[in-house]
Amino acid sequence: MKLHFGLAAVLAFAGVAGACGSTPPPETPTTPTASPDEGTAPSGPAPEGSGTAATPETPKPAAGTPSQPLVPSKMLEDVKKLGIDLSKSPDLGKMPLDKKKKLMPLFQKALGFEACTGCHAEGDMKAKTRNREIGAGCWKTFVQPLRDEKGGPVFCDSCHNGKSKFLNRSDVEAVKKFMENEYEHKLTRADKKETECSTCHGEAVELKIFDKVWKVPAK
Repeated sequence: MKLHFGLAAVLAFAGVAGACGSTPPPETPTTPTASPDEGTAPSGPAPEGSGTAATPETPKPAAGTPSQPLVPSKMLEDVKKLGIDLSKSPDLGKMPLDKKKKLMPLFQKALGFEACTGCHAEGDMKAKTRNREIGAGCWKTFVQPLRDEKGGPVFCDSCHNGKSKFLNRSDVEAVKKFMENEYEHKLTRADKKETECSTCHGEAVELKIFDKVWKVPAK
């Protein structure tokens, strides 16, 4: 069962609460970005004791801007050239630092950020920021376990396509229909199970997945 009724109820209750890109689902799909410089740190959880640093706010789509539909990733070959096989669901947190450094400019391009500070705090790549933590969550929840209609891997640009914010939530019914058509119908799962609302939103169909499911601090 697709749980459409449950999702509709949550949407009606939450109004314009966060989803991917602003996600996911994806407030944005935000995926972590970083410069390939020597000082760049992994995109996974920051060391114990580090605070959550602020990241710049990215503009939401204008009320009349349509949500960004799923597109075939244009970056799969670039990722493959780095020695990263997305079909094997690599764990970003366990990825060698040298590969992660080379991967992050692709995150930046996929999300349309002008600099690595789209996700990272300037001068401290290890600091936790909301966008950095959301990016790590997007990789774990979307890139690793999800596939396209044909069972092939997806990447950040599959949803974002160069836009940090890609989901217009101004119309509750419209966004519900969009998610049904684009995510439930066009995304598959590596584990071969059925794609439904709970795939991303949990069994309780919680719309604010960043805050309620992933437990990402507000700031």
